[in-house]
Amino acid sequence: MTSSLTWLDYSERDRRRALDVIDLFRETSTVDELGLATVRNSFSNLFFPGTSTVQTRACYFLLVPWTFLRLERLRTSSNKVEARARRAELNLSRRMLGGDDTLGVFGSQAGDALKRLPSEVYWGGLGSWGICTFSAHKWAYFRSLDGFYRRGDRFRSTLCDPEGRSAPPANWHPHVPDPPLGFPYENVSAVLRRQDAEYLQDRIQARHPDSLLAVLAGRANPVDLQAHRPWHLSQLNQLTPALREQLRNAELFAVYMQGAVLLYNLMLSELREHGEWTEEYRRRLEDWAAEVDALRPAAGDWRPDGVWRVVRASGRSLGYPTRLFVERWVEDLGRGGPRAVVADNSTARTLVKDREVQLKRARARLTNSRRLELWGGDSGTGRMAYRWGAAKRILTDIFDGLTRGEGDARHA
Repeated sequence: MTSSLTWLDYSERDRRRALDVIDLFRETSTVDELGLATVRNSFSNLFFPGTSTVQTRACYFLLVPWTFLRLERLRTSSNKVEARARRAELNLSRRMLGGDDTLGVFGSQAGDALKRLPSEVYWGGLGSWGICTFSAHKWAYFRSLDGFYRRGDRFRSTLCDPEGRSAPPANWHPHVPDPPLGFPYENVSAVLRRQDAEYLQDRIQARHPDSLLAVLAGRANPVDLQAHRPWHLSQLNQLTPALREQLRNAELFAVYMQGAVLLYNLMLSELREHGEWTEEYRRRLEDWAAEVDALRPAAGDWRPDGVWRVVRASGRSLGYPTRLFVERWVEDLGRGGPRAVVADNSTARTLVKDREVQLKRARARLTNSRRLELWGGDSGTGRMAYRWGAAKRILTDIFDGLTRGEGDARHA
């Protein structure tokens, strides 16, 4: 039986949470075995607002509004817009897949059977960047269109404000660039024109001026995109003190807590009596310990208080058990050093085991032999990068677009 996620509430907050769960399963290297996704998502949204792990190209921040604005101009009714929008998005995918640059184009594998359309993947980002001004999710937008047309008709039939203070109803930012000539039948591409790139750069900086995404978009330096993690960026000294402090907390949290996940996998390997896996995780933990040792002089007596501040500021809820687990893990590292956590009778092992049982109850692999038997040898050992990979994809397209001439109108 195929599993699915369904929500009946029309709250944007609930929708965001559901999509966070979906995106979590896309990040196969950082599956949330120990319940740390809330922290990861809080830092991700702080540094790279409007992005998600399943976004593939920056062009969709414009292709989606162009598609929906066209449907609005055609006065597509609420009861027909869902089917016509799906057809329009699939038609765009087919045209893009016939072009030269098909990297990251939706539908390359699924074709017309594509289930999660670009508009669903990018809807939250369009709102975050102020490109879509409708304040609820896509399905509510569809239902609102009939009323939207009526409001527009009333506005046009009413005498205009002589001082020009009123404006017609709109669901989209008034300065979305015009699509290329022939859209949506010609000149449809994943490549940004210069005016498109400048518009997206402006939206990021206008809506999220203090974010790392805005800083990087503003300086448009391709060297930045060579960094393996956001805290490896060159010229970190040019960032604000607040951003530097947040990056420091994000780095230490990612590095320190990766050890807990590696230890969890080592414990599973030992229970499975799989010598090769056990040896591999002991080696990886030794590499991790060397990295922690190198960080500790600068980190000093680090505590995750700054991490909790970021989570609270994000509006997300973090339970006391999660905070307690992290704080005890960090205390163990400070007390005995990173190599002590691997010892057979270490308190860190007990901490990790108790954490999994707390989260999974009877389904915990460390206590359920059947679940252990189904384990494939690696669970969530990748280090958190806080959506850096997705942000780099988007920024790459914007930087490339900024280098193009103003008159290059053949690209979408």
